[in-house]
Amino acid sequence: MKLTVDLTALHKAIAPLGNVVTNFSVQSKSGEWTDIGEHLKNGMILGVDIELNDIDGSNGILGYDGHQVMLYIPDQSSNIIQILHDGKQKTAKRVHVAECKTIISMRERGRFNDRYDVISRIDGFFPVFGVDYRTQQEIKGDADLAVCQNCLSLLNHQDFSNASWPEKNKLVNEFSYAKFFETYSSYFKSLPKSTVGFQSAGYTADWSVISSKIRADLDYACEQCGVNLTDNPKLLHVHHINGNKADNSKQNLRALCADCHKKQPHHGHLYVSNEDIQRINECRREQHKFDVFNYANVLKCADSALEGLILKCKSTALPGPELGVALNDGSKMISIDLCWPRRKVAVLINMSNAHSLKEHGWNVFSAFDALNSFTGFQAKIR
Repeated sequence: MKLTVDLTALHKAIAPLGNVVTNFSVQSKSGEWTDIGEHLKNGMILGVDIELNDIDGSNGILGYDGHQVMLYIPDQSSNIIQILHDGKQKTAKRVHVAECKTIISMRERGRFNDRYDVISRIDGFFPVFGVDYRTQQEIKGDADLAVCQNCLSLLNHQDFSNASWPEKNKLVNEFSYAKFFETYSSYFKSLPKSTVGFQSAGYTADWSVISSKIRADLDYACEQCGVNLTDNPKLLHVHHINGNKADNSKQNLRALCADCHKKQPHHGHLYVSNEDIQRINECRREQHKFDVFNYANVLKCADSALEGLILKCKSTALPGPELGVALNDGSKMISIDLCWPRRKVAVLINMSNAHSLKEHGWNVFSAFDALNSFTGFQAKIR
């Protein structure tokens, strides 16, 4: 179909920037596309809509067709009333977010005994059903189900492996699926639509002019980490401190690089690609923003998907890793997410360049492999 859009307001907004405005049209064939993300938000049945072999757990996080997913059992049997009231009680089925031993066992058997649903709904509520043992009536609803503890331990999410039992219970009870998706979003091509839609909502009509002026006035420098992004202006955002996008008062606005912006409280909706975080860290390194490579600095600036591994390294007193390192491979530069240059040990989120690094004598791990083979991994560093 032909799509006609009125861009008058946009032209007016960018006029002060001196951009040349040209006419254009957009041809769309959206009617031919299937939106897998929308299906996953509503849930798909494992073994019917999606096969187990289609679920990728190679990075530890469960994914399907470029989307992060979760697996859970919707049939909560005769305790359905109690579980709808409290989905975190012991009798409720847990939600799997990683390649834990339950998922591995299912793969090894080549089958699963219960019905599992595959879903990427992240508000913490999951469609469930069951037959009430008193009335024998089938009851359906949405339950606030708890996350699987084995999954959190596998990923060392928020240092779960080293937490005490009371701390673990607190982490499970306060677990945010939205924040979890945001933490590991670098492994995927987007965040679920249910949260991505919040990004553009609520801004005032003159927001592009306001944000452009703020960034220019600060010479495209992040007000938190100090990195200058003059050569990468799209990686510098303007943050609303109180979360109200209509409040453009000076005291409510801060210019932040995309990485610092993503890590602000209540920003689980903000997607930043792994490539963008790598570029920001390269700039930080070039501009000497990493004066000391201690773990506090690394945790603050590393891709959030590496947090579990970094905390594991910290707890075992491994020498601190470095960020922002890029290797010249002749025809291209290879960015490394986390590394120990003297030992030539690298950790990558995107493993597509692993072979090239190995040809240069590097030992290359994914974060998941490093965590699950930690004894061998740390032996390469010590």
